[in-house]
Amino acid sequence: MKRIFTVAIREFKATTFTKAFFFGVVVVPLMLAGVIPVLLALINVKPPPVVGTVAIIDTTGEVMPLLKERLTPEGIAIRINKGAQAAAQAGAALAEKNLGGPTGQAVGNQVRATAEKMKDEAVAGAPALTLEPLAQDASEEEAKQPLMAGDVKDGGRLILIVIKPHAVRPAKEGVKADISGDGDTGGYESYELFVRPKLDTRVHGLVSSIVRDAIIDARLSAAGEDRARLTALMRLETPDARAVTPQGERSSGELQQLILPAAFMMLLWISVMTGGQYLLASTIEEKSNRVMEVLLSAVSPMELMSGKILGQMSAGLLVLTIYSGLGIVALITMSAMYLIDPINLIFLGIFFFIAFFSVASLMAAVGSAVTDIHEAQTLLTPVMLVIMTPMLLMIPIAMNPDSMLARVLSFTPPVSPFVMVIRISSSSPPPLWETGLAILIGIATGYLLLRCAAKIFRIGVLMYGKPPSVGTLIKWIRMA
Repeated sequence: MKRIFTVAIREFKATTFTKAFFFGVVVVPLMLAGVIPVLLALINVKPPPVVGTVAIIDTTGEVMPLLKERLTPEGIAIRINKGAQAAAQAGAALAEKNLGGPTGQAVGNQVRATAEKMKDEAVAGAPALTLEPLAQDASEEEAKQPLMAGDVKDGGRLILIVIKPHAVRPAKEGVKADISGDGDTGGYESYELFVRPKLDTRVHGLVSSIVRDAIIDARLSAAGEDRARLTALMRLETPDARAVTPQGERSSGELQQLILPAAFMMLLWISVMTGGQYLLASTIEEKSNRVMEVLLSAVSPMELMSGKILGQMSAGLLVLTIYSGLGIVALITMSAMYLIDPINLIFLGIFFFIAFFSVASLMAAVGSAVTDIHEAQTLLTPVMLVIMTPMLLMIPIAMNPDSMLARVLSFTPPVSPFVMVIRISSSSPPPLWETGLAILIGIATGYLLLRCAAKIFRIGVLMYGKPPSVGTLIKWIRMA
């Protein structure tokens, strides 16, 4: 046992006392945290300057008066202003709802300030478009011809909109527009939009929204309805869900339902894969450099493998502790610790040990069987496909943790630990017996994989030459 701990301490120091580990675990996340705000500051949502005309063929004769008021530089600026204000309020409300507390309020205020700045930039750079009314009976084909001349920077006609004859009044008088969503327009027609090639989609999207609203207002006016009154009748504020806790009422949003399980899953996956990949790399390096033979003169293959796994497990546990600590500090800062049940942290630790021993056994077996990282790719492919499965299915499992898929994968090694941490941190945690059964299956799986890995390790560490196939590894397990 003393030899095993000696190997484990050596492996832990060789992994954690390096610049690569420090940069990978600490510096890179900090760099990403600093780079993201810089990238957001450099993003420019303002469309390129556009100068030109918007030609309108209004076959109804009822929409053009409204467009003469709205398709002007002043009208476009008002439209952009309203859109920016609505987006800012929606973004701020989302932040306040899902983050909650002082942090949510601070983020919401920051969203509003950023949106206000973006709004001013968008209004200042609003496209300088001029309305070009055409005759009601103008030829559509002739009106399209100027769109093919030059490019978007040359000015001239950039957009052509043809409002169809029954866009305001239905084809059959007395037929009301259907609002059931089944696709029946109730006899109403729409409009056609033609643009010059390579015109910025934000520009013709803005124009299209203005025309759409103008047609709707014309329809309401023709039907004798008041848009403001109808809007007021249909507006109903949806209350935010409030979770009732012993500490008081807390906000409860849809994002929390996904973020928490995803965070638990990523914590487990990163910590396990960090230790597992270092174990694979160190085993291959020591074998290729013949250091393995020197080590085997002092310890047995089983002691060497056990020590290497324990050492890398300590490195993975260190990663898990650091990141979990940062997450807890963030939750405390946001006054959101109520989201986590303390027992979930205990289960996270238990499933870490189960997942790590399973993955580490596979990595140690592969590393001992090859002498080069390129040779390991063939054997690692099926292993990585299995380990990536819970990552790919994370969202479906988090959204429906009681589904048959989630339950089956909860008892399917070696993905069981990853699936269970998603489920225990979800909105519908599994029954205690399912968690206990998954732990027992995980322990049995880890023990079985360790025994198989030990047999492969005993033979593989001293084998050189052509890398073995999966079939050869199975023969080694049966022989040892």
